[in-house]
Amino acid sequence: MNKNIVIIPLLVFVLLGFALSQASAGECPFSISFAGQYTSFIDGDAGSGSGAPEYDDAFDGGIGFSVEAAYRIAPKIGLLGGVSYENYSGDKHQDISFDNLDVVNLYVGGKYYFIAQENGWNPYVRADIGAVYFSSVDISYMGIGSDYWNSSWELMGDVGAGVEYRYDKLGFFFEVKARYMDEPSSSSALKEYSDADSSWTLPVVFGIEYHF
Repeated sequence: MNKNIVIIPLLVFVLLGFALSQASAGECPFSISFAGQYTSFIDGDAGSGSGAPEYDDAFDGGIGFSVEAAYRIAPKIGLLGGVSYENYSGDKHQDISFDNLDVVNLYVGGKYYFIAQENGWNPYVRADIGAVYFSSVDISYMGIGSDYWNSSWELMGDVGAGVEYRYDKLGFFFEVKARYMDEPSSSSALKEYSDADSSWTLPVVFGIEYHF
């Protein structure tokens, strides 16, 4: 893992603190949102060598939630920082059982709104960059357990599109994102088998937001 990745979570908290201070001073439009999300698949190789699993072989779809804080720096442009959590249920591949995988994303990003208005429907596009935390994963075969991945922080990024509906201070939104995540840290015990590739997911998000 590149140690510089730890800078990204720090940027998230700096951005959130700045947005809160600006909102309390009444100097810029500030909002906070809460959302649920579902990811039906993870695409990529979850191991290496003959017979190694893909992510979809090792894990089922993931469910989770996210919290974001954002503010508009221009009528059509917003900056944001957020955190999301996802849980992927472990599956079985060739009689090898995988533990559940927990994923935490910390990110900063931006939105471009196609309409310069506060109320009503407004489509947008967005892009984020940040750090992703993979929990450790163990496997078992015929009652014998072993480490598979170590917990680690890696690089992530996503692009997406969505639409929001706002009435006064309350809003609802729906979006779909294509997310890239760097490979998790493989266990030294099974290095040749557990050495995974980077992965792609497609989270579907629905949430509510409050504008101060």
